[in-house]
Order: sequence, then structure tokens, then C-alpha cells
Amino acid sequence: MTRILTSPPRTPAAVLLTLLVSLTSAAALTGCGSSASADGEYGTGERTLKVEAGQTFSLKVPAEAATGENWYLADPRPDKDVLDYRGRRDEADSDAAAQYFDFTAAGPGTTTVKLLNCPNAQCHDASASASPFPKPTDPPRPYATATGTANPDDWPAYFLYTVTVD
Repeated sequence: MTRILTSPPRTPAAVLLTLLVSLTSAAALTGCGSSASADGEYGTGERTLKVEAGQTFSLKVPAEAATGENWYLADPRPDKDVLDYRGRRDEADSDAAAQYFDFTAAGPGTTTVKLLNCPNAQCHDASASASPFPKPTDPPRPYATATGTANPDDWPAYFLYTVTVD
């Protein structure tokens, strides 16, 4: 939330802070759908993206392979005339592990990227059902939905990203 100053700033530091807040707010408002970090990364809470033709970007998702959590690009794949899928990569640092799905905006249009989140080794590739294979004696489990929450949980889920390329 942006705080509005009711009196003029008195110090050069206050003037600089006011200018920085104004520029940051303006940049956030011009994102038209979602804002990426400076390196073109979008997280799981950003599902409607607007990018320019030729722009490269990544969908960054939390993943801990050691605990059996993986993500997969599921079918149907994004329209190749709109997005060029460049591959998936895994990275870990001291804070957290993540998987990145890298794309280049190929041409104008809108397409959907469908990612399957598979926590706890409940599925092993994109062709698997988002619902684990229960035994007949298992209690019913919820099926994965196309509207997974911003924070993945312990159940397989589809995460849909709508990408518009100008």
C-alpha cells in the first residue's frame, strides 16, 4: 500500500524516497496483468501475464526434488505460434529450491501454459493424471483443479497461466 504524504518532504532523502515510491507504483500499474521480477520471472501467484514479442521469461515454481516434488509442462502445450518453450531447469540456493519453465514470446496472441504440480512423488511425468492412483480401499481424494492456489500444497494440482503476447 502506498502512503500519501500530506506535507511536502523536508529532506533530500525524503524527496528521493517519494520519487522512488512514485516510480515503483507507476511501474507496477503499467504491468497490465502481472509484473515480473527484473529477470523476467513469474511466480505461482501470477497467472495472467502480458509480454512483448521476442521477450524471454520464466515461470518459477517452488520444488523440492528431494521430497518428491516436481512440476511438469502438461498437455495441451502452449500454442507454438505464440510461445516457444525453451525447457525446464532446476535450481537450488540456500533459501529454497525452484524449477523454471523457460519461454520466448514468439508472436502476437494468447495461449495457456498448463503446469502440473506433483508433490510427494504422487505423479512422475506430465502424462500422469493429476490425481494419484488410489487403491480401491483408499478414501476418496480431491482431484486436481485448474485453479491451484498461489501456494502449492500436498495434493497434485494444475496451474494455468494465461499468456498474452503483444
